[in-house]
Amino acid sequence: MRKEIGTVKERVIGWLLVCGLAVTVISGILFWMFSVAGIYRGTYTRKPITNEITDPGALNLVPLTILGILVGVLMMFAGVIYGFWTMFKSHKGPRRTEPNFRVLARYCYDRNQNLVMAEYDLDAVEDPRFYVKASLSNGVVGEFETSVEVFFNSGEGMCGEAELQGQWLGRFVPYVGPNASQVNT
Repeated sequence: MRKEIGTVKERVIGWLLVCGLAVTVISGILFWMFSVAGIYRGTYTRKPITNEITDPGALNLVPLTILGILVGVLMMFAGVIYGFWTMFKSHKGPRRTEPNFRVLARYCYDRNQNLVMAEYDLDAVEDPRFYVKASLSNGVVGEFETSVEVFFNSGEGMCGEAELQGQWLGRFVPYVGPNASQVNT
């Protein structure tokens, strides 16, 4: 099983969103159930003359369900904030040189996140974003955003030296020679 860059962050964000939604929905259902049960309990336990409720029953648990709803919403909010923070920090950090950088795939998306299938369509694309999926020398697979010049310089199957900064591929220099494809094996 090969490792991929960013899978832990994606799992954390996904679990925060899913668990936050589950906690919110379950707490909302319990809020409704305890409210209705407490109202019924309060109506039939009233004192006959003063009309004072003697036992609210399950209505005492309503503040706890409100707390559950708030915790669920905060979990979802934390997942969204963490996702935006990781997107903001994805191209930050020190530049590092990666030897034996093997290009597995490269692709381009337009501004509507539609995959551009042919390279000759790139002239008509508005605001293209270029990506290279590659295997690093330690076997970890990552997806890196790059510029158009580096995109055309890195062909699928090539092996070479890359300069990375976070999830940004700044430079790719392919190895040339008869053993260039066997460097990473």
